[in-house]
Amino acid sequence: MNALDSFRLDGRVAVVTGASGGLGAAAARALADAGATVVVTGRRESHLAAVVESVRAAGGTAHARVLDIAYPAAVREVFAEVAQSHGPLDVLVNNAAQAHQADVLDVGEEDWDRIVDVNLKGSFFASQSFIRHRNTGRSVSIINIASLAAFVGVRGQSAYSASKAGVVGLTRALAVELARSDVRVNALAPGYFATDMPGEVLADEAATAALLRKIPQRRVAKADEIGPPILFLASDASRFMTGAVLNFDGGYTAQ
Repeated sequence: MNALDSFRLDGRVAVVTGASGGLGAAAARALADAGATVVVTGRRESHLAAVVESVRAAGGTAHARVLDIAYPAAVREVFAEVAQSHGPLDVLVNNAAQAHQADVLDVGEEDWDRIVDVNLKGSFFASQSFIRHRNTGRSVSIINIASLAAFVGVRGQSAYSASKAGVVGLTRALAVELARSDVRVNALAPGYFATDMPGEVLADEAATAALLRKIPQRRVAKADEIGPPILFLASDASRFMTGAVLNFDGGYTAQ
């Protein structure tokens, strides 16, 4: 078999959470380009429709389901519906995330709960539902989107950093537990991308300049750059990899 064939996802079903824009939408496009049937989920129906349209315009197959990942009952319902409509699931990208820029004394209980509910609890229950409806006939893949904030201190992001560190721990625990079931669980830890989430920083010229001095490549990434590592982790190209965390941050955490 040609080595490039191992990156193909023809006949596979992938679910991407938090896919109404940014990295989730880019991940969905990459998976569809490789041949997967992609189901994008998120809270913004009109944005999901735009992502589906862009995938289909490029010749791919995509569908949308409205979902707030913070509610486990809704997660179970949507995943069961997706599996019934499209068949057993092969790939899950846990991308849905909530951030809140605030000094530690200004973080309220509601802020904390929402961030942890989306970033960590949501990733767990989406993974649980995926496992229940997975394709048991071949190796399947869960990709958890962590963050450089799981490994380095980021001012004003105490709750977000804690949740993403939890995602790393969850990744490793699930990888060990599920290895013999042919379920691979890995994490991708992005750095700064030109998306909505770091918008406050990137909108300020002085703050952007200060940020770029911390990144060895001296740039932020474009959203579509997330596609290749997502495809690697989703496909059989990474079949002997589980429990790994790939830092994808322009060298930020190498310092």
